[in-house]
Amino acid sequence: MKCPECGCEIAEGHLYCESCGMEIRIVPDFEPEIENSITETLSTVAEEIDQRTEGQKQERQTQRKEKKRREKAVSFIAMVVKNWLMLTLAIFIAFVIAVVCVAVFVYHRYSVPYQIEQARACAENLDYERAIEYTQRARRLRSDDAGIALLESGYYYRMGKMQEAADVLIALVDREELAYEDKEEVYENIIAIYDEQKRYEDISSLLEICADEEIRNHFQQYLAMPPEFGYESGSYDEVIVLKLSSNTAGNIYYTTDGSEPRETKSQTYTAPLFLESGDYQIAAFFVNEYGIRSETVRNWYVINLTAPQEPQVSLASGDYHLPAMIEVAATQEGKVYYTTDGTTPDRFSLEYTQPLPMPLGKSNFKFVVISPEGVSSEVVSRSFDFSLETDVDVDKAINNVMLALLNRQVLTDMQGHSHGIVGKYVFRYDTVVEIPGLGYYYVLNEYVDDEKGNQTRTERLYAVEVYTGAPNRLIYDENGQMGLISLQ
Repeated sequence: MKCPECGCEIAEGHLYCESCGMEIRIVPDFEPEIENSITETLSTVAEEIDQRTEGQKQERQTQRKEKKRREKAVSFIAMVVKNWLMLTLAIFIAFVIAVVCVAVFVYHRYSVPYQIEQARACAENLDYERAIEYTQRARRLRSDDAGIALLESGYYYRMGKMQEAADVLIALVDREELAYEDKEEVYENIIAIYDEQKRYEDISSLLEICADEEIRNHFQQYLAMPPEFGYESGSYDEVIVLKLSSNTAGNIYYTTDGSEPRETKSQTYTAPLFLESGDYQIAAFFVNEYGIRSETVRNWYVINLTAPQEPQVSLASGDYHLPAMIEVAATQEGKVYYTTDGTTPDRFSLEYTQPLPMPLGKSNFKFVVISPEGVSSEVVSRSFDFSLETDVDVDKAINNVMLALLNRQVLTDMQGHSHGIVGKYVFRYDTVVEIPGLGYYYVLNEYVDDEKGNQTRTERLYAVEVYTGAPNRLIYDENGQMGLISLQ
């Protein structure tokens, strides 16, 4: 039999569907035994149903209790997890704050940019001592940074602590890792500090121990290097024009006999030294413009040359009362040079090329022969005292020329003014000459003296007879012979 409700097969003898619990209503033929059997069956079924219902209730209660237990467990776990998460979050936040604090501390303590920033801020407030504390921290963190040392040195400088300012930089100069530009700037600052204090010896010492040749060359004006010789020591068969040179501006002091040179007693080098025949020991030292002295250096030279014979002068020393020409005999051994100021002639003196007129008054001539190799002969001296026995002196001769030109209206006054020039004419004595067949004459040169005091020589010459004072124009013909044009 099938259940009319769910269609499931109903076991024989059952009055309800075990699947859906539907009661089966069957009305059989009434029999007492059957009724009792049914009643018992129904009671049994009811008991089973009650038992099953009670079991279901108990099962549901158990399930509810289990559910509540589970809910409580979940709630407890959730609470534990929540508390753990909150604790973890709190710990994380605390950790982050600690990390940030440590990072800030480390940045403040160990960050070079921060130290420099703080140093500059303190310096702006003129708190240089605090600024230096920051730069010192920065230097401990980055000892090879020239910029930090320069910054700290500047703060010491502003405080007037010059030595401390220099010491900070001196500690850097021997570091090989410094770039040249940084090293140059460091030296510039040290030298500027020393220069301000005029500590030139300290500057020189600093540069002398510097291993960088470029730095030494850059600041060589503070160094006093020993003089350099143009020739090496040795024997030579020619005259040596010896040049001495220094590394910078200053003076070289020297001796030629090997004695120790002195600033106050030795010669100062101003021009090359001419080393002729003989032995020389040149000792020299250099003093720069800051008063720093170099070491003394020495060179030895042996010059093996034959000196030419001395010049042969035509006139002997003495008093003269008539014009005379000073002649020197020609020589094949070299050129003749002379002076009239008492100095010893050399190859830079006047060269003798033709007879010289004896000047009026006292004069002193010195002559020398210098060979092509530069060897000088013995010097020959001549002293003359030339005077004319006449009443016409040089001043009167000049006056007579001016008076004659005034009479010819070339001059407008005796001061030398003229219509044709700006300024005035002046006349100067040159020499006394003998014009063959005409006598002895003062020779005068003519100059134009402009308003600024500049004098320009003209081409006109004048000759005044030494005994009569007669003025003349002096001319030369095409053969170079002298002639006269009278101005009277």
